[in-house]
Amino acid sequence: MNALERTRSAIRGQKIDRLPCFPILIAPACQLTNVRQSDYSQDADVMADTLIRAREIIGTDGIYVSRDNWVCYEALGGEMTFPEDDEPNGRGVLLKSVSDFRKLSVPDPVSAPGMSTVLDAARKVVDAVGNDFYIQANIDCGPFTMAAILRGTQNFLLDIVTEDENEVHSFLEFCTEVVIAYGRAMIATGVHGIQYGDSTAGLISPDLYEKFVLPYQHRSLRKLANPFTDLWVHICGDSRHILNYLRDLDFQGFEVDAKVKLEDARQYLGSKALKGNIDTTFLLRENEESVYKATVEMLKRANLKTGLVVSPGCGVPRMTPPENLRAMMRACEDYKL
Repeated sequence: MNALERTRSAIRGQKIDRLPCFPILIAPACQLTNVRQSDYSQDADVMADTLIRAREIIGTDGIYVSRDNWVCYEALGGEMTFPEDDEPNGRGVLLKSVSDFRKLSVPDPVSAPGMSTVLDAARKVVDAVGNDFYIQANIDCGPFTMAAILRGTQNFLLDIVTEDENEVHSFLEFCTEVVIAYGRAMIATGVHGIQYGDSTAGLISPDLYEKFVLPYQHRSLRKLANPFTDLWVHICGDSRHILNYLRDLDFQGFEVDAKVKLEDARQYLGSKALKGNIDTTFLLRENEESVYKATVEMLKRANLKTGLVVSPGCGVPRMTPPENLRAMMRACEDYKL
């Protein structure tokens, strides 16, 4: 059973030889391979090569292809900064009002700035190692989080309670179409899974989530569903107040942050695959022995024989010791199902 077979089988709840493991490595991948993150972010060849080499160094079962959470912002015309040793970020709020989205159009991902780079990198990774390892590609963010990035998070959280509700929904419909366009283009690269984060949605109440988030998650996931590509959703922080809404959505796996126990996520989400959920700060600060023990303890507590991909709960911070990442991997190799 190779890494791809192991991961795919785990996601489907099938019998496996051991639990698969792969983290979200962006800044650490650059650090491991002595690559400037500004080069990684803007050059598909550098991005693909960096991720492939980082996987070889750590020995993980998969590769997570991503740049940052500003890809759609850039594709829609936002101006970016590309720090040498940090994630890219937008220069400011793109939309001065909710209605300003009407000045935008859904981009063609194949040629759009940012999107085209990540798509090309994903294609190169698939071509190079896609028969052996699970390739999961990030398609930036879900509709609600995209709206928050385009408007500014504080602005948009006020918009949903102060602006015309129909206009807010129209804005979210536009963001959903962007997600679908980018997702379909990423699926066409041949990756095994795509993921979006809708973490801003975790900041609002269940009632607001049901009104302003759930319909657009449902539509985007339904439009992207296909027999060949797993769909993943990520929500940072403590998402227990909204997890029950996700149970019936059409996706295969949920990335569990450290604030939510795996056993709680299983209770809320039923048979959906889980990916997580080692604390990234712990991974950064502790030593390899502590990481190994914590990973084994997590696995014992969750008591999952399949349906789990072991990973940090979110993106791994820069300066995380590679020994700690290897310790997490080693714990999965040693843990008896």
